[in-house]
Amino acid sequence: MVQERIIGFSLGLSADDIEKGKNSFSGFHPDGPALAVIALGPSMLRMKVSDAMVSVMADIAANRPEEPAGDINALSAGACPYRVVIVFAQEREQVLQVMRSFKAVLPDPQNIIFAVITQTALNWTFEDYIGHLNAEHEQMKTRQSR
Repeated sequence: MVQERIIGFSLGLSADDIEKGKNSFSGFHPDGPALAVIALGPSMLRMKVSDAMVSVMADIAANRPEEPAGDINALSAGACPYRVVIVFAQEREQVLQVMRSFKAVLPDPQNIIFAVITQTALNWTFEDYIGHLNAEHEQMKTRQSR
């Protein structure tokens, strides 16, 4: 079965940022799969990534028109100092296309963490995965500044 959508989860992006990124992606790839982006709210941060994927895939299979939106305003900047976009796609190139699309339209793109949902990540909560990504990003920034 071919995936009809690319699934993304975001943290720290406004609804406007998400819409700009999605529009940029569809503008670059009008014949490609649709991009669904779900803003992570506090309850979703404690959810296992695999459970969230099952829920989102069920919503898509049921032809629910809009992806659920998390309560992005309820998250403090302390949860992660960076904006985060985590992508699930069938092909690596699709993940890169999502990354390029968001970077093209959002301010301060070097402070956006982009990641892919891996087999390992499926077993983590979003909170743990984002914490891991944040630590990796900090380590890379420290290495680059030397």
